[in-house]
This record gives sequence, structure tokens and C-alpha cells, in this order.
Amino acid sequence: MVKIWDLPTRIFHWVLVSLFLFLIYSGNWDDSLMQWHFYSGYLLSGLILFRILWGIVGTYYARFCSFIVSPIKGLSYLKSTFKGDTSEHFYGHNPAGAMMVVMLILLLMLQVASGLVTSDEVLWEGPFYASVSDELASLGAEVHHTVQIILQCLVGLHILGVITHSILFKEKLVASMVTGTKKDLGNAKPREPVNPVALLMCVALSVAWVYYLFGLPI
Repeated sequence: MVKIWDLPTRIFHWVLVSLFLFLIYSGNWDDSLMQWHFYSGYLLSGLILFRILWGIVGTYYARFCSFIVSPIKGLSYLKSTFKGDTSEHFYGHNPAGAMMVVMLILLLMLQVASGLVTSDEVLWEGPFYASVSDELASLGAEVHHTVQIILQCLVGLHILGVITHSILFKEKLVASMVTGTKKDLGNAKPREPVNPVALLMCVALSVAWVYYLFGLPI
């Protein structure tokens, strides 16, 4: 076995899953949780900020430069996979997975930004709702609703992709995101140790941003 996913990346992934599920539930089916929906959105924004920073200064497989590819290569990879070609192996994100990661991060950023300027039209308002025009707030509400639907569809596709990949490549992707390890086929680039200074910097900046948001009225 070879170490691939570092602990910060794994924690990010599972906390993101938990927050996403709660945000979907609280935003659609339980109005009594709306205040916590806003607070969870704050935590989500800090989590996304951490992932962006960690994608720059983190360990090899967490860095964007190790997996971001052109959409053409991603689509080409999907095409070859659908044809049954499983000869190409990736220890980190494969090209299709990389496309999904980038899309999810960008859409989550848009979802957080739109949530900060919208209102539930009953009791709660985003911290920047009063600072924007009615037109921008209305646009933010539309974007927030639409992006939520898109995100749910993409997450569904992501789960389907994980299942398909696990079947075709006989690779336990979910388990690897828990343990951080994958089977070594002989050509893996072992993950380097986590840089504590870089990690502390990313956490500090993310916590400072969330702390600032929690200090604002809603």
C-alpha cells in the first residue's frame, strides 16, 4: 500500500459531505433549522477556503497542479472508460474526477457567495443582505436555488462515478478516502509528510474568516 490522501484532505472531504447533507436538509425540509443553515454555510465557506489554500500548499496529491487537466482530456478519459479501457491508472484524482472536484468547488463558492446576500423572506437574512441592492439580492436568491439543484445532480453523478470506477478498476475509492492509502502498482509517487507550518497557516486563515462571519448579524 502507498500513502496518497493526507489527513487534512480526508477530514475536509468527510466534513464537506456532512455539511452538504445538513445544508440540503435544513434548506428544504426544516425551516426551524434556518439559523443553523446560515451558520453551516459559514462553516462551509471556511472549509472551501481551506481546500483552496491546501490545494496550493498541501501535499502532492492534494495540490491542484497534480490533478487539474483540460476538459478535453477529462472527456477523453470518460470516453475511453465507457469503451472498457481500464489500462490507465491514477493514484490521485483521475481526469474525470479532477473535473468534478473543480466544478464542485467553483459551484460551492458560488452557492456560499449567493447565500451571504439572500434572505429566507421570513426571519433570517444573509450577513451582507442589507449591503446589496434589491436586484442583486433577488439575483442571489435565484442563483442560490438553481445552484443547489445543480450541486445535487453533480453529487449524484459523483457517487455514480465512484461506484462505476470501483467496479471497473476494482479500486476501493471510499476506503482510500478513509485510510488515505491505495494499492501500490509499482509506479506510485509516495505522499510527502504534511508541512505543519503550511497546515497551520491554512487553518488559521479559514478559522479567521469563519470567525468574522459569525460576528456579523443575520
